Amino acid sequence: MGYSLDWFWETAHGHGFDIAIILLFCFLFFFIWQYSQHQKQLDAIVQDAPMPLLLVEARSGRILVTNIYAMQLLGIRLVGKSYLLPESIPPKMMTSLIEQFSGKGFSGYQFDWPVSVGQSIAVEMTGRRTLFKGRSAWFLYVTPYRATDAETAKKMKALSIVNSVFDTLSELIFVKDNQGELIATNRAFNRYWGERIDEGCADIHGFMKGRANNNRWSVNADGQSCLLETSQKVLMSSQGEKLGMLSISHDVTDWYNVQQSLRDEMDKRKDTEVALAQRDTILQNILESSPDSIGIFNENRVYQACNLPFVKALGISDVNDLIGKRLEDVVPDKMYGRFSSTDDEVLTLGRSLRYIDQVLGTDGERAWYDVVKSPLKDPVSGTNGVLIMARDVSERYLAARKLEEANQELQRLSFIDGLTKISNRRRFDEQLETLWYLHVREQQPLTVMLCDIDYFKGYNDLYGHQKGDEALIQVAKVFESVLSRSSDCVARYGGEEFGFILPHTTLLGARLVAQKIHEHIAQLSIEHLQSKVAPIVTVSIGLVSTIPQAQNKCESIVALADEALYQAKADGRNQTSVHHTSDI
Repeated sequence: MGYSLDWFWETAHGHGFDIAIILLFCFLFFFIWQYSQHQKQLDAIVQDAPMPLLLVEARSGRILVTNIYAMQLLGIRLVGKSYLLPESIPPKMMTSLIEQFSGKGFSGYQFDWPVSVGQSIAVEMTGRRTLFKGRSAWFLYVTPYRATDAETAKKMKALSIVNSVFDTLSELIFVKDNQGELIATNRAFNRYWGERIDEGCADIHGFMKGRANNNRWSVNADGQSCLLETSQKVLMSSQGEKLGMLSISHDVTDWYNVQQSLRDEMDKRKDTEVALAQRDTILQNILESSPDSIGIFNENRVYQACNLPFVKALGISDVNDLIGKRLEDVVPDKMYGRFSSTDDEVLTLGRSLRYIDQVLGTDGERAWYDVVKSPLKDPVSGTNGVLIMARDVSERYLAARKLEEANQELQRLSFIDGLTKISNRRRFDEQLETLWYLHVREQQPLTVMLCDIDYFKGYNDLYGHQKGDEALIQVAKVFESVLSRSSDCVARYGGEEFGFILPHTTLLGARLVAQKIHEHIAQLSIEHLQSKVAPIVTVSIGLVSTIPQAQNKCESIVALADEALYQAKADGRNQTSVHHTSDI
């Protein structure tokens, strides 16, 4: 039995078609109203949700709707009616992110979201595809990434190792936060200062510049007087944020005592020289009774008096072989030529001469004589002559030379790093202070670079400290080979950190040196599988080139180079960062 709509037409008296149209429009209006209510409800869900939610257009990656929690977490800004991503995010990042997903949804996707330049946060995202105002969209839920139990345990183990290393160091170390509150000390610090914590953790004047050093006398827990060399510097995170302050103190009492002993020895040496000079003055009035060589000749160069030591020094066997004769008639011409010029100078100009003369004896042994030639006037005849006094100072000369050589070697060793055999931190500081004031006077550019081996702790952990020392030695040799001028200085500044001083060097020249350093280090090809930037050893460099000013201290340029070095590390390492104050 079939159905018929005749009853509809008959009942509507011929208006059935119009009624159908009206019913169709009512149905469409109801559908559109329901769809609009659904979209408003979806919008309200995003806005009112107590968690970071976003609604992103699938085709363009544009944010359609989000809430305050997502804006705070991801750095999103509302400008007018549009949601803008942080400036550090590339324009197509959101499109590239959602295009890699297919199907209806995904969950647990982890990645780093760059909230600003040089800073990012780890997040975890869950998404589901939906429709919004007729367009395909992604409904995204974003939360900060939470480390797993295994990752947390690994970090705790690493912290435990760091704390153990911290406590095994012999240096006195403490750390303060940004508010100046003491947050950590090591065992050596606590043992040294005991109950005097406030005295031990005092800030060095001028620390606000980022780095400061000083020496001060103090008393340890045993009541012994000690000289502490303290260095304080700002602690920076890998993103360049200030974390607090680190202070490291070394006991340099032994070094100070060695320097003091050296100064005392030099004073004694000066006193000895004065005493010897006084003896020489007295011995000038002694003739035949003197053990020193003494001779007198007149204006005709005929010897009137001499003693046995004098003739023996000339290779003559007896005094009588010289008295009444000229020296040129007794000794070979070669020997006479050595004496005649000074004899003439004293006799004609009437002034005394004193010099060290080296003589080769008949036995082949060399001897040194302290020779004094003085004008002499005979009180009886009034004739002029010359008084010659020569003292054998071979023993003193050799001892003085050995002492000088020992002093020079001691001084050299005090400025040389024991491992790398290049200059040490003390030599770097002394050289910088000297060059700083020279460049202040000359108003010439001075360049300072601080260089750090990237991830060197990881290198030591993987290959061992012996391999680490070998790597330091090789790197130091490369640094020495790069510097072509004798006035340039490279020093081991501490640990894996090296410092360079380039006098009269502009920023352009300094960049070329830094580039050569990177190239030569790369040519070494020292394997470094713990590095996060390359499979070989690399370095990061902080560079400052400026004309020193009289109102500044030399430490200021080191602090600026240190800031540039931290920036090079923050920018990814294996590169050179130039401080913005470099204007040459």
